[in-house]
Amino acid sequence: MPILRSLMQEYKRLLANGQSALDNLPEAALYWRLPLPDHNFNNRSCGEWLIAMAGGIEYVINGLLSNYWDHPAEWTMRETLSTPERLQAYLGDVISLASKLEAALAEDDLAKVIHLPNPRQTVIGELLIERLALSAQHYGQAVAMARAFAAHAGAELPPKNGSRGERAAIRQE
Repeated sequence: MPILRSLMQEYKRLLANGQSALDNLPEAALYWRLPLPDHNFNNRSCGEWLIAMAGGIEYVINGLLSNYWDHPAEWTMRETLSTPERLQAYLGDVISLASKLEAALAEDDLAKVIHLPNPRQTVIGELLIERLALSAQHYGQAVAMARAFAAHAGAELPPKNGSRGERAAIRQE
């Protein structure tokens, strides 16, 4: 399988898994945070981790497609994505963007050097791999927060491995 197609499939899989994680997530869990005594910038909610994942992917894709290197703003705020359904729709929009990038790039483009706005030069393939790794970490943190909410709320935890791989669905009973 070509590398570009494989990378894009992984992006879409992560985003689709994020959508699945939201299927049974109680609305109260979306922006719930662990009750920590001190303010911790890494203490993000499940929804915030999923927004970080999708926003980072959108940032890279928009940069590569249109040389628009600006972080998504208004449409990725928790006030805008206030329900699991709205966040699922946003993840779907980013899946569509990934399809556009896949159609726009060729396998040979992965070796092209690009200049990022933060005086850094990199290769397209390396940038896509770096973002994929960070996005996978964000997804994992979202799953961990969903599980933490379930444990805190006393809800039943879903099995660790669903029929289609890791699915972070929380059933509230």
